[in-house]
Amino acid sequence: MPPPYSHIKVVREEDFRSRIGEDGHYFDLIDFSAIEGFNVPPTMTILRFKEKLTEKFGTPLQCQRLWWWARRQNNTYRVDRPLTTEEENLPVLNTNSLPTWSNMDDALVFLKHYDPGKAQLRYVGLLSVKVASRPSEILPKLRSLAGFCLSEMIELYEEIKFEPSVWCEAIDIHNTFSAGEIITGDIICFQKILKPPDIPKYPSVASFLQHVCDRKTYEEVRKVHILEEEIVTLKHQADTYLVQKEKAVTAYDQLKHERDNAVQQVNELRDQSTHIILDFSRKDMEQATEHFKNAREVGDTEYGHTYKGMIHNMKVLIKLSSSQKLFQQEVSALVYEWLPNGNLEDRIICTNNSAPLSWYNRTQIIGEICCALLFLHSNKSTALVHGDLRPCNILIDANYRSKICNFGMSNLFLQLGTFPPNLTARLPYMDPEFNTTGELTTLSDVYSLGVIILRLLTGMPPLTLSEKVAEALGSDSLHLLIDKSAGDWPYIEAKQLALIGLSCTGMTRKKRPDLLNEVWIVIEPLTRKPPAATWPYLQSASGDSSVPAAFICPISMEIMKDPQVASDGFTYEAEAIRCWFDRGISRSPMTNLALPNLNLVPNRVLRSFIHGYLQQQQPNPAYQQQLSET
Repeated sequence: MPPPYSHIKVVREEDFRSRIGEDGHYFDLIDFSAIEGFNVPPTMTILRFKEKLTEKFGTPLQCQRLWWWARRQNNTYRVDRPLTTEEENLPVLNTNSLPTWSNMDDALVFLKHYDPGKAQLRYVGLLSVKVASRPSEILPKLRSLAGFCLSEMIELYEEIKFEPSVWCEAIDIHNTFSAGEIITGDIICFQKILKPPDIPKYPSVASFLQHVCDRKTYEEVRKVHILEEEIVTLKHQADTYLVQKEKAVTAYDQLKHERDNAVQQVNELRDQSTHIILDFSRKDMEQATEHFKNAREVGDTEYGHTYKGMIHNMKVLIKLSSSQKLFQQEVSALVYEWLPNGNLEDRIICTNNSAPLSWYNRTQIIGEICCALLFLHSNKSTALVHGDLRPCNILIDANYRSKICNFGMSNLFLQLGTFPPNLTARLPYMDPEFNTTGELTTLSDVYSLGVIILRLLTGMPPLTLSEKVAEALGSDSLHLLIDKSAGDWPYIEAKQLALIGLSCTGMTRKKRPDLLNEVWIVIEPLTRKPPAATWPYLQSASGDSSVPAAFICPISMEIMKDPQVASDGFTYEAEAIRCWFDRGISRSPMTNLALPNLNLVPNRVLRSFIHGYLQQQQPNPAYQQQLSET
């Protein structure tokens, strides 16, 4: 059963190439890959097809003369014969069975002119010749087509075949066309006869065609080599990715193990003393805020009013809940450590003309948020979901380290019949699927993280931000969106963050990446090496003025070798805090409050940062000594 349609290509005279052999590409007459085709039903006649050509190209029927192309034994396509008026009622698809052309006296040949000086071969037209005539009789016509003078001596070649090897033969102009076996569809190339010493690099049509063929072969071989190199590169990248993934999984397992140990130690400490979590009376808070005086208020959110105060010589932030339900949910976190740099939203928009965050600080904050979410989502019984992750719920301390707050508040507006407060500010960070399902999952936090990554990268408002970043990536104009106030952000790292942030903001949860295996594996290497001069610095007792403040022990004022977290929540050098205890002092060196116990927990994360910092300082002999001791 024949197919319902067949595809037929139609070549017009303007489709013949004027230049041959450019850039290593070659077509003897027609580049069939660039020719438009027609879908023709099996019953369409040649006459009806000509009417269709009139509709398409505007050529009247009486001006059309169709020639049938055929494949020769050497696999070249050449004009074979014209279609006669008597054959116009035949179906187009039956032309394969047309009889051989009965006119054996005439031949339609195609003409190309070769300019040796320019090494240029171009199509100049077609010519009908009598097969009994001689090529010498068409020399005046050829001189006219090429613009030669009447006395110019020219030579002729027949271009027989180009691939897989060049086949080009000289034509004896004194023999007849039939004696030279020139038939319809053949190509005749001509050029002027060269005289020494003006002999160019490719003096003849044959040498030029061979050059084009060699160049084409070279280009094909070069493309194969390029593809092979790309395959090797991709394989290396894949191997590197697998190694990084294995390292990330190992690091995650180690961190998870340390977290479980830390949680166990905290639970044991809580069992030993009920005072490890400080409990302040209403009177303490009223005294700290001067009875919640307006001048002490530093914030007003949907969760309530916040005030700055001082309790036991320690700066604190006190949240006065706006509802009894909120108070019951977060009563244990009502008094926070005072963080002088406010929240991340204030830092992004530079509230009160504050200095913008550097690109490195932004990268570190992204890594800390991601790490905190991994901690929450890896809860053994049920994954914990923040549900309201926004820059305003991320606090920044004096060293530009980030801390997530208002955890669990999203549950308050998930009840049926309730309306989320401050919906306009929340909406750009909310999981789109939450709006339809009413369910929050760990991938809801991943969506919010993606929006925060794009905000830190661009400094732009969150609404439709992912669409803008996607458009910039597509047009290769991401550099125009990157926040210039962050400094000279390494473009490769910025693009990695843009891509991972964009993937996190997928409209459906199925399209979002896994936080550990796809997000953390990208972000963790970006946070691994801190650049010089990005930490706040203090002067240590050793006289070095370029040491990050977080690395200095509050007691000895030296870089810590073995940082340990005491029961007051602060980190000290192990030897210094033990000496503190040995002197019989049972109060915190930082708050002057009584310590519940003398237990210490290793701060391995800080130790790792100190170790990396000391490695960077190796040219300094003093630091080399510290490194070897560490």
